Amino acid sequence: MSHTSTPASALAQAPELARTFATSAAETDRNARLPVENFAVLHRSGLLDLVIARDQGGLGGGLGDAITAVSTIAQGEPATALILAMHYIQHGQIAVNDGYWPEHIARQLISSSLEKGALINAAYVEPFVGSASHGALPQTTARREGNQWRLSGHKKYVTGIDGLSWVRVMGVTDEPEPRIGYFLVPADAPGIRVERTWDSLGMRATASQDVIFDDVALPLENFFAGAPVAQGIGHSPLDGIWYLVLVAAVYHGIAQAARNDIVRFVCDFVPGGLGESLASLPRFQDVIGEIEVQQTTARRLLQFIGHDYDASLEKRQELLETLAADASVARLAVIRASIEVTSLALELAGNQGLSRFNDFERYHRDTLSARAHNPHGQLIRSNLGNRALGRKRATPLRNGVGQARPALTVVA
Repeated sequence: MSHTSTPASALAQAPELARTFATSAAETDRNARLPVENFAVLHRSGLLDLVIARDQGGLGGGLGDAITAVSTIAQGEPATALILAMHYIQHGQIAVNDGYWPEHIARQLISSSLEKGALINAAYVEPFVGSASHGALPQTTARREGNQWRLSGHKKYVTGIDGLSWVRVMGVTDEPEPRIGYFLVPADAPGIRVERTWDSLGMRATASQDVIFDDVALPLENFFAGAPVAQGIGHSPLDGIWYLVLVAAVYHGIAQAARNDIVRFVCDFVPGGLGESLASLPRFQDVIGEIEVQQTTARRLLQFIGHDYDASLEKRQELLETLAADASVARLAVIRASIEVTSLALELAGNQGLSRFNDFERYHRDTLSARAHNPHGQLIRSNLGNRALGRKRATPLRNGVGQARPALTVVA
């Protein structure tokens, strides 16, 4: 399926889709159920293919368009928005054609998204290693057997696994000189088992389950961006920018939903002893004003980064370091603001805000979950501080054998 529409026409559908998705958001949260039906709707709207290049059959949208789509959908159903963001992160890199995605893999992912609405996400985090953003060597390994790889390992927090068609798995080859890289794995491949471990405070509908890969057979060509272990992981330098900004956009959208609901609540609720709405009280005016400050600042920060990224096609490489640092700042600042906004909304709503019949407590639980995304705030602040001080970004870590190696810079 190719598109004759534009990014703008697809984005124009997003507010109505968000309102539709919102009608089942509380139920999917209670049941911790991924709303897979939402992605068929997104596929029909063209939004799944928003950032696929126009000459490949997509809409040709950029990072700024992806930010708008993710933030808008998150106002209705945040789990859907997070999985959409992860899908965009992969296809946004492919569209740049920076050499990290082999052409045969890119074609396969693009055609399956266009024709079937196939979703892709990455799987990097492991139970005994943690996130690759801290530099640990994955324990997921692949041994070569004839013209195949046999992949085995255990990944945690594979967001959206119940709706994915593809998983980009970080692993190490079992060779005399091991290589670290990525394996493109069909989500329904024999040997894959999903363990239902996800029972979180917030973002409960994301289906971020554990996935076990037990001797999964893959073609040799499904391994890419491989490099000797001593060199560290090969990755797109744009990976972190898309990841940091789009994750922040999800939580900005949740906070915007809280903002919209608390404004309606304050304007509509008339206590018996007051005789007019809560909007007439200075305390409520002041707190709503603070929410406006937080949301406007966060929105403009995301928009400016998206604009600068999309406007810098010719200068992107020389601006890469600045864009990456700004994306890190956005990740911290926007999530911090989102938590503050949902907390203020919860406080203004009082006892009604704590009721499961209202959405305020869910908004707050969901934004609190943002703190769990890697890289954690301390690592981002340390890297920003070291950059400002002219120091190296990170100290080399050690693998399980005690051999020093360069720290990985992949964000997961």
